[in-house]
Formats: sequence, structure tokens, C-alpha cells
Amino acid sequence: MTVTDSPSRAMPCLRSVEVLASTLDRHGSIAWFVDGRTFDAVWTSTRAAALFGHRSGFFAFLTPPGDEALRASLGALVQGAAPWTGDAWATTATGRAVFMRIAASVIAEDRISSPYVLVTMTDISDLAEAREALFLVSDVGSIVWEFDLAARRFTFVSRQAERILGYPVEEWLGDPMFWYRYMHPEDVGWAPAYCENETKRLTAHEFVYRMIAADGRVVWLRDIVTVVVEGNVPKRLRGVMVDVTASKQAEAERDRLLAEEQARRAELELARARMEDALRRRDEFLSAASHELRTPLTPLSLQIQSLLRDVERGELQLGAAQRKKIELADRQIERLSALVKTLLDVSRALGENLGLTREPCDLRELTREVLDELESERRRGGAVITLNADAPAIGVWDRAAVQLVITHLVRNAIKFGLGQPITLSLSSGDGAAKLRVSDGGMGIAPEDHERIFEPYERADAAKVYGGLGLGLHAARRIVEAHGGLIELRSAKGQGAEFTVTLPMAKGPAAKAAT
Repeated sequence: MTVTDSPSRAMPCLRSVEVLASTLDRHGSIAWFVDGRTFDAVWTSTRAAALFGHRSGFFAFLTPPGDEALRASLGALVQGAAPWTGDAWATTATGRAVFMRIAASVIAEDRISSPYVLVTMTDISDLAEAREALFLVSDVGSIVWEFDLAARRFTFVSRQAERILGYPVEEWLGDPMFWYRYMHPEDVGWAPAYCENETKRLTAHEFVYRMIAADGRVVWLRDIVTVVVEGNVPKRLRGVMVDVTASKQAEAERDRLLAEEQARRAELELARARMEDALRRRDEFLSAASHELRTPLTPLSLQIQSLLRDVERGELQLGAAQRKKIELADRQIERLSALVKTLLDVSRALGENLGLTREPCDLRELTREVLDELESERRRGGAVITLNADAPAIGVWDRAAVQLVITHLVRNAIKFGLGQPITLSLSSGDGAAKLRVSDGGMGIAPEDHERIFEPYERADAAKVYGGLGLGLHAARRIVEAHGGLIELRSAKGQGAEFTVTLPMAKGPAAKAAT
């Protein structure tokens, strides 16, 4: 056995070092000689080479901060410090983690300028595992145990076992089948086989299973197992069983609550689907009913109008009371026709696809047309309507849909305006047209501003005056489908102002929209 030279300089061959190296190798020690000046390993024992291999770098197999601690200690040693001892984790050439006790001391003779440092290591992994086990044992919810593989029985069980499972320690030690006998039936088919397979591989392992306590309780245990090997043969198992019943019960409760939440969400989703289906059927009914009602109303209206014309021409003689009744019937037919038209328009606006037909049109002219159509309603309501629109506002919109929005806003102003003046103001700029419809009527409470835009929702006053509660919802859908916005400013008893903003889509945008 000879000491090899360091790559950095020629090392003198010391007789005492050669003898010591031979002795260390003969006893199977894990050892190195290190150049005290460069900290290069100039000799590695046979067992150390077999265990850790030859790796570049300073003791590269040590896990930080173990390598830094060793380097610092070697530096202190060559400066005259006392021999050093420390513990560190290391990784073998096969990738196994081991816990090593490291000792370092200076080997020097007067005739050399730089000493050798002897570094030896001892595998104390069992001690590290025992430390970890002792740490876990400090928790009274843990059972420390040892199992002899040859005898197939427990050789040690801590007294916590009696508290956790209720069986005397003597039963653990005296019954070779104890572990299997009291394991939960659903776990006995896999847990022992898993432990046996890991033991054959000589690997530490942990697994979670259930045991049946003496009082019938189910106890969850996390078993942390270490394999004690002698001559490459597994001899004993040592481990700690940690009672994890509380955490498992918490997990089960969490899973139960999660399942309940998922069930509630499924119920809500089903209810939502049913509601959407009901709304769809309702909208289909509204559309069909509107068409069916409109069919007889048209000829009936024509007949009443014909009678009134005959009376005016003198072709039909009626008394004052009879003529008043015909005029009343005419107004009611007009009102019913307006309601049916609203139903048709709203059912279209509430459909899944509005099917907007965009074309260039003037918002001022659309507004004037609406005011003309509502003139008879205005007269009955007694309101004065003023339109402030100095210039056209040309945009690319769906004519009928936008007219429906204007119609509903003006009709609401007439209905709830208490006969007060109504003002419509039209302006345009920054690529958008704005139409404001304001009245001095009963107003809307701020807490109702958002609600009245929902389907079948009405302000308190609207419940007295009647209505379907669909107009504002349809108006918002139409405006938003055009990329616009409808806003409300109002307070109880202070009138209401609705503002509709519609992008005008001029130039290229208008062409794209068409």
C-alpha cells in the first residue's frame, strides 16, 4: 500500500503514513489522507472508494453543509487546532443516503513542510434513525417497536401501545400473528406484503394502515420503518407507529363536506338549467301568444275605425252614449294592440339570439317616429314632450330594436311622469350618440336601480300601474348588443333620467357592421 502523490505537488513518502494506511485498509476503515496545504485527497481506502466512489471536488458526496464544515475544520487543524469530530449526511455511489460520523486529525513529521490530515468516517445511520425515532416518541401518540425477522415476532414495543390500541405489550411480544390479527381486514391484504417487499430491497419505508383497537375503534397508524442489515442480510425492523387517526378523520370530514358542496352545486346547476328551460318556454309562449292575439286584433281595429268613419260621414246615426262606447272600444283596442306589439318586440329581445339587422339610420328620426306613434298616449297622460335634437345622429343600428328601446323609455316617462314635462335630449360625439329621456315624475329609489333591469322586476310604483316587467331588461339587452350602455339617474320623488349611449360605428366600422 503506497500513498499517491497529490496532483498539485510531489508528496514525500512517510513511513508512518504508509503503515497507518495499510492498517486502516486491512481493518476495512472508511478513510482518506488529505494534503494539508491543498486539501486534495492523496489516498482513499478500499472501503471508502467502494462506498462513495472517486468523485471530483472536495468530498463531493457530503450533503451541504457537511462539506463546508469539514473544509473549515481542516483549515483549523493545519493551523494547530485540536482534532475535530462532526456528523453529516452523505450519498453513496449507489445513491443511498447515509449518516456519517467524521473524525479528522493531523499526521505530521518534522521533516515535511505540510502535514497530512487523516479523515475517517463511520456509518451511524442507525443512530440517526434512532434520534428521529426518539423525537417522534416525545409525542405520546407514537409507538416505538422492534421486530425480529428470523423469529417473526416483536422483540420490543413501547408502553404507548397499550394506550393507543388497548392491548397489553405482552400480547404484542408473545403472539407472532399479533400484527396481522388486529390489522383492518381491508389493509391486511396489502400492508404486510408492501413491508416485506421493501424489506427485501433493504430500504427504509413508511406506509399508513388501520388497526382494530381492543375496544373496537379503528386506529389509523403511519408506520415509519428502518431495516437493520447485517452482512447484507436484513435482520431486524425498527420503527415508529404514529397515531394519525385525528388527521384521517379530519380528511374524511373534509371529503364529506366537499361531496356535499359538490352535490349542492350540482343541484344548483340542475335548478339553473331548469330555470333557463322554463324561461325559454316562457319566451316561446310570449312570442306565440303575441302573434295569436295580434291576428284578431287587426281586423277588429279596422272594423271599429270603419264604424267611426261612417259616423263622421253621417252614414251611421248613433247617439252620444253609443258613440262614446265605440270610441272607448277603439282606445282599448289601441291599448291592447300596443301591448301585443310590446310583447312581440320584447319576446324578440329576450331571445338567445337577438338577430340584429344593422343599417345606417338617424337616431333623431327614429325618436321622432316613436313620439308620433305615442302621441295618443301622451295626450291621455297630459305630459308635454320636448325633443332637443339640433342635428342628425347617424349610426349603424338595428332600426326596429333601437325604436323599441326609445318606445319603452318614453312610455315609462308618460306612465310614471305624473303629467310632468318630459324632455328628450340627443347629442353625439367621440363616435357615440347619446339620448337622454328625463321626466319630473315619481322617480325610482337608488336601491332599485339595478333590480329594475332584471326580467319581471318592477319598481314599487310600477306594481300599481301594471306592466310586464320586461321592457327595461329588453332595452338593456338591445343596447348592450349594440356595444352601448344604458344608465339611470333617479331618486324617489325626484323624477328619472335614462341615458342611452350607442356607438355610431362611422366609416370603416359602419361598413364592417353592415
